[in-house]
Amino acid sequence: MPLQMLPRTFCLSILIQTAGNEHNFVGFDPRGVNNSGPNLSCFSGQDGTARLYDEDFGWTTDVNDPKALMRTWKDAGAFGDWCSQTHSGANSTAKYANTVATATDMLHYTELLAKSKGENPAESKLWYYGASYGTVLGSTFAALFPDRIGRMALDGVVDLEDYYQGRWQSNLPDADAAVGAFFTDCFNAGSSACDFWDSSAEAIEARFHAVMDKLAEEPMIVTNASVVAYPVVVTIEAFKGLLTSVPYQPTDFFPFLGRVLAQLEEGNAWRVARAVGLGRRSDQCSNEGIDDIQDVEPRQFIACTDANGRFNLSTFESFREHVELLVDESKYLGESWAAGTSVNCRNLNIRAPESQVFNGIPSANNTSTPILFLSTTLDPVTPLRAAEKMVKRFGGARLLVQDTVGHTTTAEASICTSNYIKQYLKDGSLPEEGVVCDAEAHPFKPTNATTASAEAITVLRKRHHV
Repeated sequence: MPLQMLPRTFCLSILIQTAGNEHNFVGFDPRGVNNSGPNLSCFSGQDGTARLYDEDFGWTTDVNDPKALMRTWKDAGAFGDWCSQTHSGANSTAKYANTVATATDMLHYTELLAKSKGENPAESKLWYYGASYGTVLGSTFAALFPDRIGRMALDGVVDLEDYYQGRWQSNLPDADAAVGAFFTDCFNAGSSACDFWDSSAEAIEARFHAVMDKLAEEPMIVTNASVVAYPVVVTIEAFKGLLTSVPYQPTDFFPFLGRVLAQLEEGNAWRVARAVGLGRRSDQCSNEGIDDIQDVEPRQFIACTDANGRFNLSTFESFREHVELLVDESKYLGESWAAGTSVNCRNLNIRAPESQVFNGIPSANNTSTPILFLSTTLDPVTPLRAAEKMVKRFGGARLLVQDTVGHTTTAEASICTSNYIKQYLKDGSLPEEGVVCDAEAHPFKPTNATTASAEAITVLRKRHHV
């Protein structure tokens, strides 16, 4: 079978389960990420300093607190100034870490493979599965090289226009509904499964807001030496950072949120501290509680370079209005999203070469093989409407919807979705228009209960991108 290409950060075991094991998969680090050059660190050779900075950068802001907003805006400016100086030399290669360049790299990979097999490189085609940011990469490839697609499945679809404009303003229309699903799911699960259960979904929601209000008024200390290496204070900002990640994977994290809320209600915040990484020793470079990719710089550099200065929150007033817009879209995720996206580009003075600037999808862009787009009904950061928009931009493309909550269809396993993907990879056939799949995995099901090891995973971090 042809090789399937996917960004390294996608979990291979999930992809094999979804797409089948009869394929050869090639995972890779896009430019500037992990082991791929160029080096985008603003603290090259200073790992301890970089980690300390990453821990302090990008916390959620507060739309109702002008001082908090100003601190976020200033932090973003300092990030841009510092990193621009670090990468300002004539020999700096940071400007080459962008999505257009990585899409061109993928074409090069397919041509090298064809050549190694004695085939015509000019006729080689890409087989690709991309999720979240991977849909940006896939859609960019399809726009640039529409006749070079063998198969392309894009899951958790980003609005390409909004992304390349640098606004990040089209991500959150379904975020509050995704978080709100916790209240209903917790109630339906019963008191034996959900630690925060109450007599109705409305009662659970009311207690949830009471916990948030109490934490906003009175932060909690954590001095449990088995959890933290030094005493810490858990604030409402820390909880909001945690909450941002919860709807990404409800099957795992709704049960976890129930435990967190029950503890907070009792005045205990150690689970929040551990989840968001508070109180870790500065020499803890890795453990089971740390994300696969921690460096903030690659994510910011790539997104900002792709935006190419098209949207710049250069004044405090423009930033305040931007935060208000995002909070109007999502009261739960808006502040975290605002602190972790567009504002961090405002002083980052790095521009891609003109040949690597993306200028949009050609109209009526037909691809050599139609693209399969996938979306859940309630994705917190890549909404269904983005997939509905993108499917219209590529001739012959089709959208498969999975009636679940979570970021990408892999958040809750579905045999129906998996079967459609496998069939598409096998012969290129697409589902009928309007097909909606159900899922077998759901939050609070005993067979899908969160394990002790899952509790230790620091997935609930600040600075979320797709």
